[in-house]
Amino acid sequence: MNNFTVLFDYRNAQGKTRAAKKKASDSNTNSVELGPWLDNFANKKKIYDMRLFYVLKPNSEDIVKFGIAGTKGEAGAWGRLHQYINDHGYSSDLNKCTGIQMLYLAGNKYNKNVEITNSDIYKKELMCKKYFRSPEVDAHLTGRGYERINLDRIKELFDIIDDPSNKDFGDVETERRTSQRLQQQELTSEDKVLRITGHETKGGKSKAMTKYTCYWNRPAVLTKEKLVRKSKNPRKDSDLRDLEIAVEKEKRFDTEETERTFDHETLEFAKNLILFPGGAKSLEVYKILHKTATFRD
Repeated sequence: MNNFTVLFDYRNAQGKTRAAKKKASDSNTNSVELGPWLDNFANKKKIYDMRLFYVLKPNSEDIVKFGIAGTKGEAGAWGRLHQYINDHGYSSDLNKCTGIQMLYLAGNKYNKNVEITNSDIYKKELMCKKYFRSPEVDAHLTGRGYERINLDRIKELFDIIDDPSNKDFGDVETERRTSQRLQQQELTSEDKVLRITGHETKGGKSKAMTKYTCYWNRPAVLTKEKLVRKSKNPRKDSDLRDLEIAVEKEKRFDTEETERTFDHETLEFAKNLILFPGGAKSLEVYKILHKTATFRD
């Protein structure tokens, strides 16, 4: 599931029969309660390892909230959405203000080679925020983030979501370039490609070149970092993911290494692979062993 897929849209009838569709079309509240939907095992499985764009509405107020979930894959999407259940709970006959409704949910499969800022869901969210934060639109709710709008502005939100220019941004993979590996691994003249362990050639009408998985004699050192506050009471901002305030964020936070791993493998195109010691020979051997495979160099 690499293409952007709509998992739920409150504007579409959920029933399969004519009667069910007519009943849904006659209603203005075709949403589904988020809590029970997340509790369903089939839905948990459906959104596992996906990056998602969502639109929600709490029962307690006429406010619509949009955002993204599952930025790091695995069960992250379910965890982010379930935070709203922790905040709003389940709907109840005794308290009509509890619970939260899901209006829209869409996304695609997590790809580790796609940075969050290059992902489809991030670009969609950013387009929505840019529109609602513009002064001429006048949609900002005082004291609230730009990802929250009044319910009466929902048509504008879905006009952005449905706009053909925003329909399918597509994920953009980030290649680990030679210069990046040189910096991370401090590559020397003694380092070389030992073997090729796999390859990826996209099918269909794709013209993308084949990527080869190269196993090196020494690993690259990869680190994970977290942000640590510098000040005790920094200004809160719901748009910290936005690129335009990244500089401001760096002023208020330090980075601290949390994890270090050693990675022997990288994905390389043939044109780059043959430049490394052992690369050309490894490529020749791999193609001999996989005569029936499809390569596009």
